[in-house]
Amino acid sequence: MARWRRSERPPSILRRAAQYVRMSTEHQEYSIANQSAAIALYGAAHNIGIVRSFVDAGKIGTTIKRRAGLLELLRIVESGNADFTDILVYDVSRWGRFLDSDESAYYEYLCKRAGISVHYCAEQFENDNSTTSNLLKALKRTMAGEYSRELSARVSAGQQRLVGMGFWQGGNAPFGMLRLLVDENRKRKALLKKGEWKSVSTDRIVLTPGPKKAIETIRPAFDLYTKQRKSRREITRILNSSNRLRRNVPWTVQMLRDLFTNPIYKGAYAYRRHDQTFGQCKRRPPEKWIVREHAFPAIISDEQWNQARARVLEETKPLVDSEMLESLRRLWKRKGTLNSTLINASPETPSTQAYRNHFGGLHEAYRLIGYPAVRWHRYIHIVRMTRQLRADVCDLICEKIKSMGGSAEKLPVPGLLLLNHSVTVKAFICNGSVPKNRNMVWTLLLNQVHHADVVIIARLKPPERDVLDYFVIPAVARLRGSFRTREVENDPFLEIYRFDNLEAFIGSFRQFSIAEVS
Repeated sequence: MARWRRSERPPSILRRAAQYVRMSTEHQEYSIANQSAAIALYGAAHNIGIVRSFVDAGKIGTTIKRRAGLLELLRIVESGNADFTDILVYDVSRWGRFLDSDESAYYEYLCKRAGISVHYCAEQFENDNSTTSNLLKALKRTMAGEYSRELSARVSAGQQRLVGMGFWQGGNAPFGMLRLLVDENRKRKALLKKGEWKSVSTDRIVLTPGPKKAIETIRPAFDLYTKQRKSRREITRILNSSNRLRRNVPWTVQMLRDLFTNPIYKGAYAYRRHDQTFGQCKRRPPEKWIVREHAFPAIISDEQWNQARARVLEETKPLVDSEMLESLRRLWKRKGTLNSTLINASPETPSTQAYRNHFGGLHEAYRLIGYPAVRWHRYIHIVRMTRQLRADVCDLICEKIKSMGGSAEKLPVPGLLLLNHSVTVKAFICNGSVPKNRNMVWTLLLNQVHHADVVIIARLKPPERDVLDYFVIPAVARLRGSFRTREVENDPFLEIYRFDNLEAFIGSFRQFSIAEVS
């Protein structure tokens, strides 16, 4: 065994660390290899051994979405099962160029809270929580986010300039178009296949119609829609039955809508139809598009494209509730009855899904026009309403407990909650019934084993279907069977479990700090 003299210092224990590296593109100065090399030198100088690596290659740093490496790192840190005590990152920007600098600080705080230190190896300061360190980190985080903003603005301005010149700005070509590579003088060089990109910086890409089979699908589709006045649903059946598919995918009504409203088929280039800033994609209104007319060879004439687009806009204009109900009332008068088949088959009436979106269900639309709904529709409406109310009760419980410092999560079983990592709660909704010539009665069904520590039953009071009160019944009560309850004067052994609200139950899950207890 080796012996050490008192004057000599024993070797320090090697600390275990995980490294996190990120590169947003393949053409960066700081490649994964370069970052790993710098981190390894830092680790050797500080007696730190790298035992795990988390990598995000080709991932943008402005958001944590799709950054599997960082998400996995944070998951392990928060689980308490990390086999390392330190995290090594090349610099502050590699941790992320978050537009909100507080987001970057929050993810570092999660590691610090778990007892794991974060080291920025290439920075000229130690991340030691000193005033200087915190000020420099805040400045670096803000600069990293601002760099992303400025870079995005510069790239967008350059792309808009090229759009104005009629050059295609990245992405796959639309159906019926091919990407054509040209030089700076617009001289044709080659057609690009899927996955192929330009290799010379001065080359540009334009679109040209093709292949022939796609063109022979697009033109008949426009003719069927504008000249023969076929509906989009009829056109989908015609195209699919004749095997005129869109890239081997059967046509749908929505796909035809996109086809008839895409200016590319009249030769116009509509740029920025969607706002994809920093990983978020939002549809932009047509008046905010950047349009370059006659940028590419046209497949459809301007006149025919305008006819198709006008008809699509007429068919998809925002629905007004009063007009929807009036069209439903006219269909009832004309047919003498109403059902889903008749509604969907009528060209003058919106679809049943539209009525569900606007009124919450067909039953409600029937009620508003005075149509006597069948028993089945009433049952479906009650079931949907009950499920929504149960979800609302669960959301209320989770929100209140979390606001008091406790934990609450929804389990896969509907209505089942796990509170403070230890107590399971099952929520039910109880609708009342009115026996002949008697008062309202609610039947509490406790004849099943719910495998929960506590059962909550919310009683509903018609006609508004508001919650009347709650029965909070613990499993230790061992109540089994069906219990008929009234609004007042219930059996005493049931009344002790009845509450006007859930404040007392929710308050029992409050988490107290040591300072509050002492």
